[in-house]
Amino acid sequence: MGFNRDFQGKKPRQLNRRSSQLPNWVLPGKLAIGSLPEPGDSALLKDAGITAVVSLCAPSEGKLPEDVIQAFRCLRFILPDSSFVLGIQPQDLVTVLEVINEQIQQGEAVYVHCLAGVERSPTVCTAYLCLYEKLELWEAVSQVKKVHPYALPTEDQLRVIRYLLVDHEE
Repeated sequence: MGFNRDFQGKKPRQLNRRSSQLPNWVLPGKLAIGSLPEPGDSALLKDAGITAVVSLCAPSEGKLPEDVIQAFRCLRFILPDSSFVLGIQPQDLVTVLEVINEQIQQGEAVYVHCLAGVERSPTVCTAYLCLYEKLELWEAVSQVKKVHPYALPTEDQLRVIRYLLVDHEE
């Protein structure tokens, strides 16, 4: 009898990403990871030295706040998370990685984010470490998790990285 009344109007609890502050550096001064910035986060990102933001979210998931759009070079590459039937495709991942690498080579400090910073941004940063920093997959996953404990790429997402690694060896 009290079930509906007890839960009425309650919202799901969200991760407390503020406990580690933005951003989490995967490669200090070059590549950082996190979740969708909130209004006012441009100051945190700017103070950390971020100069470019790569969004992996669809606009329907969450839009960048106006202060972030005004303060940084912002790029969007929509990648699906594990809730989609069709996962990340290798060529889409390669495209994102090439753009991130180009930004880093131009001296940009890149903040890569998805909605929660759990699957897509960790997958992209892990793949970057493998392809451009020549880390083994397990080393890259470990490094990303060390600096960003929320990272939890799925087995399917890691499989795409493995596919790219084999493809780049040939």
